Amino acid sequence: MKRKLLLSVIFISLLPDGYSQAPADLLQQWYQRAPVEKTWLHFDRDNYLAGETAWFKAYLYSDYQPDTISSVLYVELLNEASVILSRKALPVMLASTYGQFELPDTLVTGMYLVRAYTPTMLNNGIEYVYKKKLFIFGKKPIGAEPPNRAHTVLLDFFPEGGNLVSGFTNTIAFKATDEKGQPVEIKGTINNSKGQEVTTFSSYHDGMGMFELIPESGEKYTARLGETASPQTYPLPVIADKGLVLSIIPHPQGGFFEIHQRMDNPSRRAAYMIGQMQHHVLFRQDLSPAKDEMQGVLNTEKLNSGIMQVTVFTGEGLPLAERLFFVNNKEYIHTAALRTDTLSFAEKGRNHFTIQLKDTVQGSLSLSVTDADYALSPQRPENIYSGLLLTADLRGYIHNPAWYFSAEDDSVKTATDLLMMTHGWRRFRWEELASKLKQPLPFADPSYITITGRVTLGGTNRSFPEKTLIALISAEGMRRNAQFITTDMQGNFKLDSLLFFGDARIFIVDIRGKKSKYIDVKMTSDTLGRSYPVVYPGHSFFAESSLAGKQKKLADDFEAIQKANGLMLEEITLKVKKKNPTDLLDEQYTRGAFSGPSERSIDLVNTEEFVTGANIFDYLQLRIPGLDLATDGNEYKLYYRQGPMISSMGPIPMTLYLNEIETDASVIASLPPSEIALVKLYSTFIGATGGGAGGAMAIYTRKGADITNSSRGDLISYRGFSVVKEFYVPDYKADPSLLVKPDTRITLDWRPNIFVNNINPVIPVSFYNTDRTRKFRVVVEGMTTSGKLISLEKIISQ
Repeated sequence: MKRKLLLSVIFISLLPDGYSQAPADLLQQWYQRAPVEKTWLHFDRDNYLAGETAWFKAYLYSDYQPDTISSVLYVELLNEASVILSRKALPVMLASTYGQFELPDTLVTGMYLVRAYTPTMLNNGIEYVYKKKLFIFGKKPIGAEPPNRAHTVLLDFFPEGGNLVSGFTNTIAFKATDEKGQPVEIKGTINNSKGQEVTTFSSYHDGMGMFELIPESGEKYTARLGETASPQTYPLPVIADKGLVLSIIPHPQGGFFEIHQRMDNPSRRAAYMIGQMQHHVLFRQDLSPAKDEMQGVLNTEKLNSGIMQVTVFTGEGLPLAERLFFVNNKEYIHTAALRTDTLSFAEKGRNHFTIQLKDTVQGSLSLSVTDADYALSPQRPENIYSGLLLTADLRGYIHNPAWYFSAEDDSVKTATDLLMMTHGWRRFRWEELASKLKQPLPFADPSYITITGRVTLGGTNRSFPEKTLIALISAEGMRRNAQFITTDMQGNFKLDSLLFFGDARIFIVDIRGKKSKYIDVKMTSDTLGRSYPVVYPGHSFFAESSLAGKQKKLADDFEAIQKANGLMLEEITLKVKKKNPTDLLDEQYTRGAFSGPSERSIDLVNTEEFVTGANIFDYLQLRIPGLDLATDGNEYKLYYRQGPMISSMGPIPMTLYLNEIETDASVIASLPPSEIALVKLYSTFIGATGGGAGGAMAIYTRKGADITNSSRGDLISYRGFSVVKEFYVPDYKADPSLLVKPDTRITLDWRPNIFVNNINPVIPVSFYNTDRTRKFRVVVEGMTTSGKLISLEKIISQ
């Protein structure tokens, strides 16, 4: 592409300290309030069968470092009708989290959308929301096959800098897609209003290309595609007689820019230029309003990689032209290598691989090993590089974004520059920054789980002010948690920074013993379960990738797996001793030293007996011979006759545990007996101080399906973070009986939680082959604590 050279060359310098200019200052203030956040999800595969599980690991990234801003990530699965089929709320720790989607076997065949975001990510707009499409093979869609439509080409034009200005040489980029948003390779001509050919054009990569044009004032230009019987025409953008033209081309030091402007329009002349990345102002270069042509070099050699936004302003701060430019200095890469120590494609053969990293590495990685013959493409079309440095900053669908990181030759650089020109968008409007800074941010980080509520006296609307209460939190898979809370003058309370999974119950009680009051608790906010205004990406996002040869393979495999699963179920005969309800309750509630035999167990879930008494101790006195209760005001002490009774200090009281946490008797006495699930009595207890010489009692509050309606209105039902499951892999060495069963897994290994902190770390990986896999796809991705990215993909075949 020809460029007119001028004598004067302006070199860009970094922003000096003390610089003060309205747009730059406003942008820096906005960054301080709302830093840019991004996320990338490593899925084990790009396609699934209905009824399978889709596994993923999420990495959060902000300001080229692991994201320490957000504590919660939402991951959603939607169908093409924009219906949310599944929503996962996951806690973020050390800038990462992981989970899974259990795909219902009722899903129909087609493309589905995965999107992921944090609440604070939305303060910078929905463009930063992570989006990915997954192909799921399931039931045949109901209804007739869609009719065959005539091939339609959509053609859009993008003048470089944003303006098509008469009298100057303009570079115009274009993008051609079909009705599904997929790129189309084209060529054609540009004609004026008289039908005369002015220039020709053709696509360079993935339907994108560019051409030069000197438009005449008042003229209307159209594009006409060739090689068709009745070629369709497309209008070019309207020509402006005012404004300036900005162009940037790749340069060994970064980018070479040119500015052309009119001398007869002083109010629209360039005064300075600003470059910013991730809302950080990198440079400000003064320009000369007295010159009609300027050029220079944008030196980006020492910058972080990513998309830089260059904007030209008037002296009054009015933006005149804008251009995106991609910087790729490769400083973000932390290299990784894969060594195949033992390779076996035999049925259920054992494989040993090693992941090797260089230098001192501290960070988090994820690994997937899958059957490469079931992938939709030979290479993944996107990876952690493209996800965090490219697509997160661009609007719309990007075809095969990982390709732009595949090589360093000029063809890739030119195609990347075309991508910048055809997918550019204003992350903000400069003129709106001042007003945005005056408004509160719409979204805040929920600080894991935060619950607020109001406490009133039971059966009334009278507040329960300035009282200390205890909140007992019970959820599946966690030790029971007890926290003290204090109400304010209006009876309001707040529980924050909570971390639990699945359905939970929060039981809030007055702990003043006999002075305790019946209370009602009403939750006033739910930070974890709230919904957020995330816009649907549109039907073009669901354009199917090439499924040639894959759909039949998936259909055959789906049928074979269903048959295999059916045979497996038919052949299994269970011969186990049936446990009684109390034993099952013990397994459900107890852990460690509390599990197993005890002196006595009292099951309050499976009993038909009416539980009476002011508190659980009154009830137990009637049920357990030899249990004595001593009271002194609000103080309680329990003594059990089967334990040692006398010492030099007198009778030894029992050690009491509530949900396996040593607890004062007055706290337990405040609980209504109807909330107790299980009581276990020990004459001695190894877990207690001194071996529990006076005996021990473990009391468990109800959880999950065992919870009954509270008579006090002081029970909150709450759904915590989504439950994370463990990936199952067969161990044929530990259980040889599995060798006779069919193994048709497509994901052979999935490890989302690999942490490294070492010099030149080596990570061993072992897994068993299936009955049919003859080609492994191994993918390793990760992020170090310094913000380096790890991306390794390798196909291993016979």
